[in-house]
Amino acid sequence: MLVGDRLVRRIGGAAILQQVGPRVYANGFAVATLSFTPVFDRAAKLRRLFVNNVSAADNWTVTVGGREIMRFRHLTTDNSAVFKAADTAKVGKANFFSLCMNEIGIDASIPIPLGMTLTVASIGGATADVLFELVEVTADEAAGMSLNNYQGNDFLMPITTFLNASQAAVGVIPDDSQIAPAWVPSIIAGLALPVNWSIDLLALFMDGVSNNSFSGAANHVGTTRNLVVTKNGTQLFTRAANGGPSKTPVAAAAGSANIVTTPLDLQFPPFELVDDLTDNMFDYPVTLRGGDVLTQAENLVGDLTGGEVFARAMNVWIARVKVPQSVGGQL
Repeated sequence: MLVGDRLVRRIGGAAILQQVGPRVYANGFAVATLSFTPVFDRAAKLRRLFVNNVSAADNWTVTVGGREIMRFRHLTTDNSAVFKAADTAKVGKANFFSLCMNEIGIDASIPIPLGMTLTVASIGGATADVLFELVEVTADEAAGMSLNNYQGNDFLMPITTFLNASQAAVGVIPDDSQIAPAWVPSIIAGLALPVNWSIDLLALFMDGVSNNSFSGAANHVGTTRNLVVTKNGTQLFTRAANGGPSKTPVAAAAGSANIVTTPLDLQFPPFELVDDLTDNMFDYPVTLRGGDVLTQAENLVGDLTGGEVFARAMNVWIARVKVPQSVGGQL
């Protein structure tokens, strides 16, 4: 029944106050963009987003009211696809929104205020099956400075980092690519975080890569060994030189050019293999404040003759980013 403009459900004779309306679903198949605008008398929240069956590796944006809230990368291989729906081919059932709620304990829903539009779109033109799960709410519930509000300064998002350039020599090679909204400071470039900014890294998911660039009837197998992370010059996750969480994959097959991302020894399993594990969640966040400097690098071993690409060895961080109030409305 309706009480004013709010839906009330009765359970065991007791009236339970609910949101304005039920869940709402919107989907598009093989689309490069999908949008949703709440009906004229209410707002909404995006509770979950699914992006499946991508046609090509691409970056995607999530915007509300013209402001980019999130940016993420999906590959055709589905490794570390943070917004992919569960399917029978994958062990895990994690989705960014459900993981944040169930494992981290934070509701990362994206408010869509009255009169605003949420849009998910690929940057390079890739297509996918895109599904929104939303809940309708009163206008006041989606207004204000709440988490992930387009007018706010507090955001919970995935930040993806990886080494994109082809490599011909082994060693510790700094990551060169970060996938996040353009207004998010870099956490790979070795630059000091701007004054009054705050980034808390709450969880980490990693893919390793073994790459056999078979050539001239010879195997050339290069492999990621571990992730090397430093904060203000101090190496994290280790007590040994060039140590850190393992990114060791199963070896690529001999006799042909091929790439393998199946984990052999990972402390922080890739996103698509996470179900109800909590190993990926940090006991204490890696905190970055104004002036702090973070670097990330891939430790590559093996035979990289002819050059090999390790771009599928992605690191996905769950990050809480707080923008200084003074610039919050200028992004």
